[in-house]
Amino acid sequence: MEKFVDRLISQFESGQLGRREFCQTLATAAAVVAGGLEANAAPAGKGFKMLGLNHLSYQCPDYRKARDFYSTMFGMQVLNDKDKGRANLAFGPAPDKGGNFLVVHNPGANPPKPSEAVIDHICYTIANYDEGKVRAALKARGFDNPTGRDESRHVYDPFDYDIQIASARQENAFRREGR
Repeated sequence: MEKFVDRLISQFESGQLGRREFCQTLATAAAVVAGGLEANAAPAGKGFKMLGLNHLSYQCPDYRKARDFYSTMFGMQVLNDKDKGRANLAFGPAPDKGGNFLVVHNPGANPPKPSEAVIDHICYTIANYDEGKVRAALKARGFDNPTGRDESRHVYDPFDYDIQIASARQENAFRREGR
């Protein structure tokens, strides 16, 4: 927990996290640790209690292009890239504290069969969202006309996958409509 708190403080002091995100993350972590694992289990017969999204697996024609795009666009940390057709791109807190990662990989020997169900986009919330700065950064990367609304912009990655970049305030599933 000490390393997690130190890292959280560093992220706050460097501007990677706002005051509200810092407080929410620290309070959530303290509640999880204080409650213990049994207290965080779902009620009997209700399945598992999900703590967060661990990773998304992204199959694409050239994992290197995807790796480079996501690591430079979002500062994701490249892990386990042994030049064997895949890499893990970490973001968020440390892995043992709920960290997330994106697996980018080339198709394997047995690519999956087409499915009617798809994940149509991924939304990444970013710290200290500033509409002008986000638009300028996207324009500098060649995205002249991102779609979306204030505090929420959509662009396409190198393989035409829809990526949403948003503020935590705009993409808050718990906010009340009209706010």
